[in-house]
Amino acid sequence: MPEEIGLFEAMHTQRAIRHFKPDPVPDELITKILEAAIRAPNAVNTQNWAFMVVKDAETRRKVADYYRMAPGPNPDELPQPQRRIYREADEFAQRLHEVPVFIIPCIIHDGSPPSNPAFGRGSFIFPAVQNILLAARGLGLGSLLTGRHTRFDKEVKEILGIPDNVDTAALLPIGYIADGHGYGPTRRRPLEEVVFTDRWGNNWGG
Repeated sequence: MPEEIGLFEAMHTQRAIRHFKPDPVPDELITKILEAAIRAPNAVNTQNWAFMVVKDAETRRKVADYYRMAPGPNPDELPQPQRRIYREADEFAQRLHEVPVFIIPCIIHDGSPPSNPAFGRGSFIFPAVQNILLAARGLGLGSLLTGRHTRFDKEVKEILGIPDNVDTAALLPIGYIADGHGYGPTRRRPLEEVVFTDRWGNNWGG
């Protein structure tokens, strides 16, 4: 078991990892990540979630085939740094099937519209998603949040045998990080630009 790191170190160094080793990840570590996922807060503790773990190589390849086909913007038409990010995302799509584990968080519903359209039917799943990302970071594993596969949600659900009353919310590849890549300090806009006090435009200065 790798040495675990502190929560704030995990949050301050977390970033999307798109380069993985093909080495298998022990079920012990995947279980630890999933245990973190189900500890997340959720609406009135309904726990209307499920988590698909995809390890079979052929199944991963089939899901990755649809992931690759999902249309996206032309990186050459985007400003920097979005151009670089989307180009890396497209390159990663070609390698997705090589990542040894996919975790696909799912939302179980009865087909009725969400009670709060602003949040959507499954917004409660994303604290669990963040727990997955933080747990992977804490265990020295790579991951990232992507929903590109949802453009072929019906086909992906058919591959995985997911019923109609269940939506896939995201796809999180999990694996050991390839040599030469890793977590580190992230570049973010300062609080003074994105946080306001009491009234919009009053920049935070705490």
